[in-house]
Parts: sequence; structure tokens; C-alpha cells
Amino acid sequence: MAAKTKRKKSKLYFIVAGSLNTDIFCLNVPKIAASHELTYGGEIKIGAGGKSRNIAEMIAALTDKKETAMIGKTSMDPLGLWKIPYSALIKRNINTRYVKKVSFAKSGKYPGVAIIPVDKKGNNQIYVLPGINQDFCPRDIEKAISLVKQAARNNGLLVLTMEMPMPTLLKSLEIADRYDLRCVLDPGGAGSQNNYGKLLNKKIFLIKPNEYEAKILTGITVTGFKSAKRAAKKLLSKKIENVLITAGKKGAYFFNNNYSLHIKIPNLKMAGPKNETGCGDQVTAAFCAGIAEGKSPVESAKFAVLCGALQFHKEGIIPISRQEAEKYK
Repeated sequence: MAAKTKRKKSKLYFIVAGSLNTDIFCLNVPKIAASHELTYGGEIKIGAGGKSRNIAEMIAALTDKKETAMIGKTSMDPLGLWKIPYSALIKRNINTRYVKKVSFAKSGKYPGVAIIPVDKKGNNQIYVLPGINQDFCPRDIEKAISLVKQAARNNGLLVLTMEMPMPTLLKSLEIADRYDLRCVLDPGGAGSQNNYGKLLNKKIFLIKPNEYEAKILTGITVTGFKSAKRAAKKLLSKKIENVLITAGKKGAYFFNNNYSLHIKIPNLKMAGPKNETGCGDQVTAAFCAGIAEGKSPVESAKFAVLCGALQFHKEGIIPISRQEAEKYK
């Protein structure tokens, strides 16, 4: 009798679900224009974007030995905009088997596009045109159950953002809970017009809002550590284990049932560009990378703030590498 072939264990650890966008940057504009105002100057740069796609690439850059998979949807438009974020995933060796590529002729929808003016101080505005991302549905998550099972076996993470329809987000959390897979939620994309009651009653390992998103989710205006603690307490009263509220130049506030701390931005003394675009995504990705390396949630949060600060000095979204982060640890 022939010997049985040993099946190799899957290396899959991270799954990131959600948006793929093409980012059109207007860099170094003199100022962010007000209503009815015209401003000249700056330069254009086109790159891969989408919060979820950004996080997937950023995780892969920080965790060379861990496998990352992306679940999402794009449309093969005649301008080829879809190729920019999709190709970036391929170059980073991210598993794209469950990124569905739909026909533009059938869907009539363009892929997601973000238009981002950035002034010389690094301030930005972001206009997201979701396109086909709006068609990312619960069925797309259900088709990727095999990925969920693999990641769960490896004690991995499912990383989600709010740049997807709410039913899809809820289904993702439901499936993860079914297979005991930890979830990290970056609520970027949250809108004040939505009710997040059902969402916040789901089991979540970490939620990472910024100050604006924390107010949307809790109704509490975050202006400093004390107000952040009140907002976090409200979130922790649910099934959420860890809360990391980012606060720009102030750093971030981390909370769980054992810790409450203000993590300040490290003094990096770096010259060069200033651009806040993608800093929040980098924080989420670095937290996940820290957990994968065996760091505690507190240690992972500190590492995440460092990586977010490094991202601020990138022109556009250029993931922080493991080697680059190690220089400043």
C-alpha cells in the first residue's frame, strides 16, 4: 500500500476583507480649498488604495513569514483603474483568490476611486467613490469560508473596515465568531447617518476608531484621555476586548479591562514629506503584525503608533517595512 502523502499545514494567518480603490493624490497643494474656492499648484500621483487593501499590503510588508489573503470585489473597467490596487496585492504575494473581478460591461460600475488633496502641512481631504465596492455582499464572504477555517486553525485574525455594506460586515463578524477567529475592526468609513447598535454587539478583539469615528460610535466627543476613556468604557461594555483610539499629533489612547494609557507619538526627528493619508491604516496593520509576533495588545498598540508616525512621513501610501520599523523600536 502506498504511503499517505502528508498534507502541509496552511500558513494563512491574516484575512483582510473590504475595499480596493485607486487613489488619485493631489500632493502639496497650497491649501485645502473651501467651498466655491479655486486653488492652483501641487502634483498628481496615482496609486493603490482602499482601506482594506492598504491594510492587507501593510500587514504583508511587516510580516514576511505570515500569509495574508484579501477578500473583496473589483470591476475590470476600460481605463484599467482596477489593475493598480489588484496588481499591488499580487506584487506583495497576497492571496487574491477571493477578490472577485467582475465584468465592467455587466456591472456598469467602475472600481472604487478616492480623490485626495494634500496640502504642504500634510492635511488632507478624502473623497471616496465606492463604485463596485458597494456590491461586495454577504455571499462573497460565505464563498471564502475555507480561508476563515484556515486562519482560525492558525489562531489568526480577520481584519475588517467599514468600507463595505453593513450586511457584509455583520456577516463577516458572524462567520468569524462561528469559527472562533479573532476580529480587528477599523471603523474608517463610518457615517453619522448609520445605526451601529448591531455591529457593536458583535464579538470584536480590537476596534480602532479615530476621534471622529469614536464620537459616531459612542456619541462621546473625544478631546483628550479622560473623554477617550469614557468612549472606550462604552465600547468595552459590549463584547469588544480592546480599544485603540487614534488622535493624530496627540498619539493614541489604548484601553482594555486591565490597561488605560495614553501612547504619545515618538520623536522621530524626520524631515521630508508630511501626509496623514494612510496613517490610520498603518496603525491597524501594525497592531495586527504585533499580535502575530506574540506581542501583547499593549505592546502591539505602542508598535502601531510608531508605525503610524513613520507613515506620516511617506509621500502617498508606502507601507512601512519590518526593517524600517526595527530601526526606531
